[in-house]
Amino acid sequence: MQENVMQNPTELKNQQPDVPKKSKKEKKPVPKGKKISLYLMLLCMALSVLVWALDRFVINAGATYPSIGEVVGEEVFPATVFTIGDIAITETAISAYITVGALIIFALIFRFVIFPRFKTVPTGFQAFIEWIVTCFDNMAKENVHGYAPTLGPYAFATAAFICIGTLTETLGIRPPNTDINVCIALALMTFVTIHLYGVKKKKARYLGKYKIGITVITDVAVPVSMTFRMYGSILSGFLMMSLITHVLAPLTPVLPSFCYILFTLFHALIQSYVFGVLSLSFVAEAIE
Repeated sequence: MQENVMQNPTELKNQQPDVPKKSKKEKKPVPKGKKISLYLMLLCMALSVLVWALDRFVINAGATYPSIGEVVGEEVFPATVFTIGDIAITETAISAYITVGALIIFALIFRFVIFPRFKTVPTGFQAFIEWIVTCFDNMAKENVHGYAPTLGPYAFATAAFICIGTLTETLGIRPPNTDINVCIALALMTFVTIHLYGVKKKKARYLGKYKIGITVITDVAVPVSMTFRMYGSILSGFLMMSLITHVLAPLTPVLPSFCYILFTLFHALIQSYVFGVLSLSFVAEAIE
């Protein structure tokens, strides 16, 4: 005969196995590399404050700063650096030469020094370069299909010029595309490319679209719209950063520099991407 043994709930609770208490997570020590980066950042901020204080209270003590109207007026049109006969060489022309020269030098170094060292499995810098090339290649394939091998490099080249040219602003150099002449040149390059590939694909049939008079106006509107879109975007960003620097520089040297770098980088990437996409889209419309 089995007996049912009734146990006290308190006894059952006491008989339960002890659950080990969760130990508090020990704080991991900060890596040495992060500490060094933090110290370097604080050192740079301290040096920037020191330089600003020397400039504000020692070197240019008592100096008067220009008004906002004077700042905007001086920045709208590029200044003439020197003249060769009747030809005026402006600061934007010089920055355009610097940008083109930098791109050519980088292309030569990349082709003869970096590219031969590429590995089968990309890592680091090689992976980053291949990712950029793949982005433009896919962009060209989605828009112009069979013409991607030639139009992909064109979109990349124009985007690289716009991006690097805009980033020269971080070095204190006026970007070349704040000059409307540079924007006109880029827009005309795309305009010629559009019609070259239109004739290449459709031959004489491509010219048949001009039977309708409105087509001429729409074709002329393409380079005009591309010119003023880029000129307005780049110049407005340049003027805005000049005003921010003018307003905040007397108060703090750190914030204007921080805004300059972030905004200019963002602006350069956006404008270069938009111009490349528009160029490929207009060519795709011409060959469809």
